[in-house]
Amino acid sequence: MVFCLLISTCLLSACTGLFNKDTILDIVKDKYQIDDTVKSSVNQDDTAMIFLAKNQSIDDVSKALQKEKKPDRASNRVDNKKVLVYENYFVTLTKDDKDPKDTNIEVATYGFVRDNYRPSFFDGLLAYYILDNLFDVDDWHRKQGRRCYATNGCYQGYNHSGGHYKGPGSKPLFRSSSIRGGGPNAGK
Repeated sequence: MVFCLLISTCLLSACTGLFNKDTILDIVKDKYQIDDTVKSSVNQDDTAMIFLAKNQSIDDVSKALQKEKKPDRASNRVDNKKVLVYENYFVTLTKDDKDPKDTNIEVATYGFVRDNYRPSFFDGLLAYYILDNLFDVDDWHRKQGRRCYATNGCYQGYNHSGGHYKGPGSKPLFRSSSIRGGGPNAGK
């Protein structure tokens, strides 16, 4: 009898786990208003979705999210930013530039962070060896740092880069006026 009760409890726990598959993105979508989306310059499926927490501090939002779903890693708050790392997403909390009483919540895929972020964004937040492990890239911070330096175009968080971000290696939106356009048969 005790054995049957134990088995039933285990099965019930497993079934509850199957139906409780909310990701942190689902939780954030349910609680906060979406403000913007930034697409990766490398893979358009990788995004950073920006949500706005009106009249809530970084600490308040962090506590609320961690109460809903425990992160795999949580940084300290440094320079008005904090990072929570979940199974499939990085959640970056920053003070909103337009209204300091509000908090920006950026939920980005690992791919977006790996391919677009300037490594120095994480200084004081997460150790580089942790990022190397999370991205499964040996020496990610050095490789990405060189790429960022060469292109001068890496993402530095929503407040700094925002919707204007086009990514490292992406083509500019305009051509220099000193370059003549056209093709082989175009009149010049």
